[in-house]
Amino acid sequence: MAKIPLRKVVFYVHYSERERLLERLQDEGLIHFTEIRKDLKEEFGVTHLSEVEFESHLEAVITRLSNAIKFLESFAKKKSLIESLYEAKKAFEKKEFFKIANCVEPGTILVQVETLEQELAQLAQEESNLIAQRNFILPWVDLNYNLEEIKSTNELIMLPGSIPSNKLPSLNDYPLAYQLVSDDGKRAYVVVVYHKKDEDLVRPILQEKEFELIEFHGYMGRPADILEEIDNRIKVLEEEKKNLQQAIEKVSAHYDSLLVLHDYYLAIYNRELTDNRGLKTACISVYQGFVRERDLSKLDKIFSEFETAYYEVVNLEDGEEFPVELENRKIFKPFEGLVRMYGLPSYIDPDPTALITPFFVLFFGICYGDAAYGLLLAIFSIWLMRKLKISAPLLWILFSGGIVSMIFGALTGGWFGDFFERANIGFLNAFRKKMMLFDPMSDVMTFFALIIALGFIQINVGLAVNAYKRIKEGDTLGALSQPIAWIVILLSLAYMGLFASKVSNPLLNNAVKGVALFFVLFMVLFSSRHSRNFIIRIIKGAYNLYNGVGFIGDLLSYVRLMALGLTSAGIAMAINILTLLVWQIPIAGYILGPIVFVFGHLFSFAINILGSIVHPLRLQYVEFFKQFYDDGGTPFLPLKWEGKYTEIVEIKKQEV
Repeated sequence: MAKIPLRKVVFYVHYSERERLLERLQDEGLIHFTEIRKDLKEEFGVTHLSEVEFESHLEAVITRLSNAIKFLESFAKKKSLIESLYEAKKAFEKKEFFKIANCVEPGTILVQVETLEQELAQLAQEESNLIAQRNFILPWVDLNYNLEEIKSTNELIMLPGSIPSNKLPSLNDYPLAYQLVSDDGKRAYVVVVYHKKDEDLVRPILQEKEFELIEFHGYMGRPADILEEIDNRIKVLEEEKKNLQQAIEKVSAHYDSLLVLHDYYLAIYNRELTDNRGLKTACISVYQGFVRERDLSKLDKIFSEFETAYYEVVNLEDGEEFPVELENRKIFKPFEGLVRMYGLPSYIDPDPTALITPFFVLFFGICYGDAAYGLLLAIFSIWLMRKLKISAPLLWILFSGGIVSMIFGALTGGWFGDFFERANIGFLNAFRKKMMLFDPMSDVMTFFALIIALGFIQINVGLAVNAYKRIKEGDTLGALSQPIAWIVILLSLAYMGLFASKVSNPLLNNAVKGVALFFVLFMVLFSSRHSRNFIIRIIKGAYNLYNGVGFIGDLLSYVRLMALGLTSAGIAMAINILTLLVWQIPIAGYILGPIVFVFGHLFSFAINILGSIVHPLRLQYVEFFKQFYDDGGTPFLPLKWEGKYTEIVEIKKQEV
């Protein structure tokens, strides 16, 4: 439960050295800059218009670079399915990175990319229009005269259109004629002809029969000729598209340079934004921020490189808080992301990462609950990390959950569900039974008791942290009258419900009851001690005691772990039953059986991962965190070189 100690610093630098100082600080990534009070900025500083224009220009260039990268991405590199799951940053040696950043002019490349993108969009738009025209004209391709000839005269009305296929024969009963051009089974395409004198009769009939008039505005000639012309134009467009794609692939050779340029200008843009958080006069620039306490010596070294730069450590202003940076041991580090998803703790609150790690992993293993699945998940996670050459927190979480699932599954007999037993594989089933402590599918109450016990433990751990937090803040009486009182009461109730009848020592049983009663009265009297009116204090204290009913709901919430574990086992069992049924099919069963087994368990393996993450995570956020945790911390975000697409690496010199 560690957070890195921080100190607030204010530093001053002559205007002539400010840019170089900010660059050095960005290189080292030491300071989390904050805004200087607006009243001071209004009194002493003026933001120059040229700086605002420069920021706008940078923002526009970054946006154009980002769009160009997205456009060229599919042409520049082909990613496998595995690689598409995780987007690793492109590594550049520092010298190479800045060589590209300083020597490559983005304007020319951007113009080329944007021109090609526009031309490709125009071709795609024209092709889409042609395909729409082709689909429109295709039903009329068998019409053997020009479309412009379909027009009414003084005596006759000619209407091209479509009608539901099943209603076409009924037109024979009315004073009209029609030419059937085509019929796709749903609608028939026809040219209807009737005398003008019958229009008042025929029009309502056509409307009743769902006749839809089709107009050929802009089309001239025979439909077959029009279709041929459209097809020829589409072929020309396809050839133009191929040529254009070749030109795009040629330009995509600059893809890596665009990545560098984007992140280079992004770093400059962030530095400019940071610069505007300070206070600038004609000669002096003043900035403030936070630095890790252990980095103060590095800060000394940097400031010694400048003639006019000076910093001092200062106290927080009223209402100001330190930002938060979590620091945990390697085993807990991947789980920091789970805390960040909920919200960082305030600077004075404990970091709960080390607390939720064992509970989350254990709950994941219970939900996943299969030794074979757990083994496969652990192997898959390690393989994926080696394949992608990354150490992603999620993969480490899945690896840890897989290990616990393997252990819990072995203790509950889950190896691809009950496959070893159902398939009657003798030696494997004997191994399964030897490792097995209980079967959750048949011994449900044991499973239920285990889950309730784990929930009871976690809730009490949360209360203990609450007590520690209150005592650290100087509220010892509050700790005794609330969290500590509840711990004693809950433990006493658990003892009296489970062990009192089995213990033949009346003195011990009475002592437990007495201690519980004492803390009940203590809570009623002191949990709302801030109320001046004694009667209101008692009423509020009694209400706080009544709120203990909520612990029952919290405990029952943990039953979702049992439900999910049984569901996982049930799905695996259903797959096994289906596999053995298919296996009994003569000849084909030897092929279909393994297919059902493999794909069925792959589906179960994948789908249960999501539930095994979501439900344990909910228990941490809703049932556990509410006992002690307050979020609202501001993350410690120092100004540093941190690219969206690239990372700068140092090449280690090979030992001779």
